[in-house]
Amino acid sequence: MLWLCLRLPSLPLDALGPQHTKGMLALSNNNIIVMANAAAQQAGIAAGMSVASALSLSNKLELRPRDEQREQQHLANIALWAYRFSGDVCLCPPNAVLLELGASLRLFKNLARLYRKFISAFRRRGLSVQLGIAHTPLAAELLSHQNLSPANLVNGAGQLHRTALDNALRELPIGLLPLAPKTLNTLQEMGMHTLGNIQALPRAALERRFGKNIVTVLAKLQGEQPDIRPKFTPPETFHAQRHFDGGLHSKQQLRFPISALLSELEHYLRLRQCLNRDLEWTFHYLDGSREAWSLDLSHRHFDRRSLIELVMLRLERLSLQGPVESLSLSCTQFIGNEQHSDQLFDTANHSKHQEKAAQVLDKLRLRLGAQRCHLFSLQDAHLPELNWVLRDAHTSASAPSQSKLKPILKPVAAQQTTAPSTTELIRPNCLCHPPEAITETTEGLFWQGELHLLQGPERFDGQWWQQRQTRDYYIARHQHGALCWVFKDCLNRRWYLHGFFA
Repeated sequence: MLWLCLRLPSLPLDALGPQHTKGMLALSNNNIIVMANAAAQQAGIAAGMSVASALSLSNKLELRPRDEQREQQHLANIALWAYRFSGDVCLCPPNAVLLELGASLRLFKNLARLYRKFISAFRRRGLSVQLGIAHTPLAAELLSHQNLSPANLVNGAGQLHRTALDNALRELPIGLLPLAPKTLNTLQEMGMHTLGNIQALPRAALERRFGKNIVTVLAKLQGEQPDIRPKFTPPETFHAQRHFDGGLHSKQQLRFPISALLSELEHYLRLRQCLNRDLEWTFHYLDGSREAWSLDLSHRHFDRRSLIELVMLRLERLSLQGPVESLSLSCTQFIGNEQHSDQLFDTANHSKHQEKAAQVLDKLRLRLGAQRCHLFSLQDAHLPELNWVLRDAHTSASAPSQSKLKPILKPVAAQQTTAPSTTELIRPNCLCHPPEAITETTEGLFWQGELHLLQGPERFDGQWWQQRQTRDYYIARHQHGALCWVFKDCLNRRWYLHGFFA
């Protein structure tokens, strides 16, 4: 096995975002400086110094309290990013992430290519990282403190140079070992300053003198005992944030960070094999106020470019309350990726048409309002006027099969012309609900003019378990030329208009 440890020595500062590199900044906890950025270090400010001493060195120093919760969230984001390179990722608080690279080497061909991807990604994010690579998790974790180049320990094919690895481990200070402080102090007082000094001693003697824990650590370090770490799994919800030093003042300036956040969301969805149904945006302004708004989606595939245009379209209706200090994106509603079972040669076109229809629907909902956009949906009903129902445009209801939705229509003896077969039934595009009454006189049928029957009847006979409906349907022509769908209720002997043909 091949383990890689990514250690972020500046995690407390990195969690603040890119703005920590500008000006003199230091983090404090209990009136003690925890970490200072490069500008503050040049002024002589260092970790472990009291806040009063740091302020005496520079009156331009900006002090901020350390936010450990924010640090761990940032570390989890790094682990989520690393999850795309390996399915075996472990968190190593307070500032490291472990990856098992055995399967990844087969995917990325060689270690050098994978290493370049890691380094370029961290450089783009402005993060400092130390790498440690070894055959066990604990060894990689300890070597990451030394920040040795992987080229000195592993060849391009991912094979370890055991001699170089053993030499690097022997030179590690014992202060890095996960042992009790009392044990470490005793070892140093005995003149044991490196791991090699301890490895040269008999383990039985070490166990009698210091307990079983030190022997367990040495066994895990050499791979003689399993070192089981809890695996990292992607969170159930997505959250990402971008900070802007000085704030952004226009909507167009928000386009690039919106694209970056959607790119992170795309990687998250790919890892979880799911699709989001919402975008929850929050603007944090420089004056401390915040503004939240959501965007419901009906897409079937994640298309970052289309989503950017959709978000910018939504922004047209908003007015920024001031400079935006940070922008956050959250997603809480997800569905599984759709598995299509269409015909072999129609799958691509069908999927594209569905996605384009979903994009148009989302734009219409933004332009017109969600309450004004509806879709006709099929439902299982025997009466023709109940086969279609209006639903909210965002609701994805599964459509029943067509065979269940057709009303029971039976051809009966023709009075005007022969009725069409059941496989060629003609239906109007527009139905009247409820059906409108037609006046029957000795001269014929009248509804805002005279009606002439052209074709029919077709018998509808069903719904006997509720209230029996028996109807004879006809195609008729209105005196103004329109084709109508009319029926005679066989129970009450009255005529009704049920729809118009386009």
